[in-house]
Amino acid sequence: MVLSIEADAAPLGGGGLGAAGPVEMRRGRWGWRQCAVRPEDCLRPAGLRRLVAEFSPDAIAGAGTLLAGATACAVAAEVPVWVDLFGDPLAEIGAKASIGGEPFSREDHLLVWRLLLGVLTRADAFATVSRRQRDALLGQLLVAGRLDGPRPLADLIHPIPCAFESFNMMPEIEAADGAALKASAGLPGDARVALWNGGFNAWADAATLVAGLERAMDNDPRLRLVVTGAHLPGYLAEVHQDFVERARASRHGDRIHRLGWLELEQARRWMGAADLGLLCDRPCAETRLGARNRLLDLAAARCPMIATRGTEVVEEMEAGGALVAIEPCDAEALAGAIGKLLADPEQRRRLGDQGFEFCRKHYSFAATATPFRGFLADPRRAVPADPERAGTELIAGHLDMDRREAEWAELARLRRGSLPRRLLRRLLGLLEG
Repeated sequence: MVLSIEADAAPLGGGGLGAAGPVEMRRGRWGWRQCAVRPEDCLRPAGLRRLVAEFSPDAIAGAGTLLAGATACAVAAEVPVWVDLFGDPLAEIGAKASIGGEPFSREDHLLVWRLLLGVLTRADAFATVSRRQRDALLGQLLVAGRLDGPRPLADLIHPIPCAFESFNMMPEIEAADGAALKASAGLPGDARVALWNGGFNAWADAATLVAGLERAMDNDPRLRLVVTGAHLPGYLAEVHQDFVERARASRHGDRIHRLGWLELEQARRWMGAADLGLLCDRPCAETRLGARNRLLDLAAARCPMIATRGTEVVEEMEAGGALVAIEPCDAEALAGAIGKLLADPEQRRRLGDQGFEFCRKHYSFAATATPFRGFLADPRRAVPADPERAGTELIAGHLDMDRREAEWAELARLRRGSLPRRLLRRLLGLLEG
């Protein structure tokens, strides 16, 4: 059974999930029951526990988001739980907070921590998107009070990089198809296309992207930037807006084509037609710990890529000759790399082929899913050695800033000497400990 988290799902009960029940779904020889639930229902999961209990699963997996993982843990009872943390949640909110130069809101920060604590103290196995994130998660487990048990904590964490379903499903783009695609977006037939595919997340560096393209366009009048993607609805709009404003102000703004979000098939056609694909990260913790799924889409289309260093996947692909890597925040380096690739059709073809072969070998589902298949073959609980030291209440208390501010006010009152010295020392020790 699949619980899919969808913003426009019907509420539980009252003609929603409680009345309609799961929907039978099929894809080829696979069949499953699917229930669409709202994020609000996941934050108040009592209504989901009955549904899961009736299904009586042998294992539960929370996939892709912290909310999914926290919901899996909240409804599991004693069923073994696998949680896929597709990126570090704290690094992600840090990257988002740093965009405007303002501290992240206390309420959002506490919400993320509370969801994460529920996962850290309950999940029986974890997947991370990189080996670096595995180390970060190990530290978070220790902070939350998880201890090495019969199996070391590190053995419960499985780095599983981004993967692509099939490297043979991209559409073939002939020259005539490419010309028609360009014409549909107002590009001349001889345009040389640099492609940005996907959304503008908190790690995206719009300033370097536009500045590098401007310099490259100065030297190549046929060069165009095509963008298939936009802001992230309901999550983040500022980075895309920054890109839009820079593109409009650019001296080559008429050569930057913002197509917005496209249907998957149409977006893949642009990947097949582009001369090269671009990725610009800014240095931040999310870049250090995260990954870039869109690189695999470009690789599957045999599109040669230029990407900034920082993520583990970029550095692995660079070592494997699968892309051209440059330093972050270096518009001159970006422009130079674009110019060199456009001047050498044979290098572009070779780089596209090497990217395809490297990613097919290392980042296919068959290559990356072994740990998850192993868990499903023998799902087990991984109970901490001392469950009483799970630490949820202690850590949550320290992160509850309203409570901490009340404690600090009491501490200040005590320091003013309104209680006997012996009792004062004892209370200070309790509050500061």
